[in-house]
Amino acid sequence: MPATLRSRPTQWPRLPHTREQGSVLIVAMILCAIIGISLVSYMQLGRTNLVISNTALYNNAAMNLAENGLEEAMYAINKTVTNSSYSWSGNGWTTASPVPAGDARRQLPASGTYTFDQGATGTVRVYVYGYAGTAPRAIARATVNLPGSGTVQKWIEVQLRKTSKFANGLVAKDSIRFSGNNASVDCWHSKKNNDGTPRVPPVPYSSAVKHDKGSIGSISIDADALVVQNADIWGYAATGGALPTVGAQGLIGPFGTPANTIDPSRVSTDFSASFDVVTPPANAGYTDIINITTDTALPRAADVVAADGKYYYTVGQISYNNKLLAIKKKVAAGSPAVKVVITLTNAITSISIGGGSGALNIETGSQLELYAPGDINIGGNGAMNGGTTAATANLPEALQIWGTKTSGVQDIQIAGNGVLSAVVYAPFGSVKINGNGDVVGSIVANDITVVGNAAFHYDEALGDFGGNNPYRVSLWREITTAPGRSAVTVLDW
Repeated sequence: MPATLRSRPTQWPRLPHTREQGSVLIVAMILCAIIGISLVSYMQLGRTNLVISNTALYNNAAMNLAENGLEEAMYAINKTVTNSSYSWSGNGWTTASPVPAGDARRQLPASGTYTFDQGATGTVRVYVYGYAGTAPRAIARATVNLPGSGTVQKWIEVQLRKTSKFANGLVAKDSIRFSGNNASVDCWHSKKNNDGTPRVPPVPYSSAVKHDKGSIGSISIDADALVVQNADIWGYAATGGALPTVGAQGLIGPFGTPANTIDPSRVSTDFSASFDVVTPPANAGYTDIINITTDTALPRAADVVAADGKYYYTVGQISYNNKLLAIKKKVAAGSPAVKVVITLTNAITSISIGGGSGALNIETGSQLELYAPGDINIGGNGAMNGGTTAATANLPEALQIWGTKTSGVQDIQIAGNGVLSAVVYAPFGSVKINGNGDVVGSIVANDITVVGNAAFHYDEALGDFGGNNPYRVSLWREITTAPGRSAVTVLDW
């Protein structure tokens, strides 16, 4: 019987295939983990983007609230300019205790809060320093409360100046430079007290009334727009783009600022100003004088005063050495001030005063307006506007020098006899002030150089020169640091 063939086993070991299935399972689990992690990451990223977007949205809302508060402050300030009877307290502002005299504060809205989307609410508090002065300052703090527990705040400060041609002490298109080791800039208000009430009569400059709000500014973007060197700028400095520079002994800031220091809160780089060309008054009523070359006193006995109370003269040139041009004082107590207007016609050299005793003298109680198209050199004994000290000199508007040149460079050099009190406006002027005494007033020119150790004092009353001029923003800054915010305690009420 043939041997029976044994059949092959119908099942073989499955170990290799089992290992393949295990590998697939592990890979699938890893992929699931990666997908899960990615989903969580994307969800977290989306949530983060949502939070950032939401915060940015309410940051903008807070900024808008702060700007709204500052606009309310500027409206009230400029309303005061056009309407002397405007009542701050009657329009939502607090001006009485605990607010110091001359300041004001307000919360918007007066009661409740502003309502935003998604349940967010907001308020803004505004504080105005010296709302009746010529350089008020306003600070706004806007707070937006987010749904939940988060808050967003914006703190904004603006410094305001009048739009008068003489709204600042020294203003230049190009550069302002100081030389000497003791030059300085500060200010005072000749016609208003610190609380905004009138000073009658106006007071001259003295250490008892000075402030640390002097102001210099250049619209230039160049690095040498403001070269302070070793001068002390007690107040504010501004340029069109570049930061000013100071020397080892120079400074920019409030009283008490140490040497070689620039207080960033007193500096801005977005300064702008207009330099409009000036034209002399119309010729009607003028008395012609060919040239002034000898000792001369104006007005003369036969000269006729115009309907506006001024004496008008057309003069070719003022040119002499060791001679005196005097503008007479008023003749009797209570009589109006003597006001003289001289229009020069020599477009090359309008004024040249030299010699050891040559001088231009505006006697106490009189006023002189000079309109000159050519170069001006008042040397010799210099220009004396009233007295020989800041305490005895006439106010600066009593000596007005207007450069009427419309192109090129107008060279203007002025010396002072102890004190120079004047306003100078020359859009194309290269102005150099020489002296070691007091310089009082305001100067606007293409470029300005202060030579020697002159102490420059800006009269804030010049912010009103020319009429009821509105205010504009001269400095804008956001307060972002903790020390800066903690210093503004006036907003804590």
